[in-house]
Amino acid sequence: MILPLARQPDGEFYVLFSAILLLTAAPVAAPAIPEPKPAEMSSAEIRAHNKSLDRTHPYFIKCVRETDTGSLVARKPVCKTNERWSLLERHGRDSAEQMATDMTTRSASSGAN
Repeated sequence: MILPLARQPDGEFYVLFSAILLLTAAPVAAPAIPEPKPAEMSSAEIRAHNKSLDRTHPYFIKCVRETDTGSLVARKPVCKTNERWSLLERHGRDSAEQMATDMTTRSASSGAN
C-alpha cells in the first residue's frame, strides 16, 4: 500500500519517485535483427546471415567441429552466436571457480569441518 506523500519519510519518497520514473521510462529499442537459431539453419543460411554482420557482433554465428564421444574420427559441427558462446564460457568459468573454491574451503585437509 502506498501512503500519501505527507506520511512517508524523506528517503522513501525518493525511492518511490525513482521507481515511478523507471517504470514510466520509454522501453529500450529492440535489436535491428532478431536472434538467429543456428541449429535450425543450413550452412548457406549461416553464411548469408553473417555477411551483414561484423565478426564481433553478438548475433554473428561461429561454428566449431566437436568430436563425437567415443570416436576418434567423427566430428559434428556446433554453431552458436557470439552471445551464446560467451554465456557458455562464462558459465563454465564460474562453475570451475566454484568447484575450486568448494575444494579448498570444504576439504578435509583444509581443517574446516
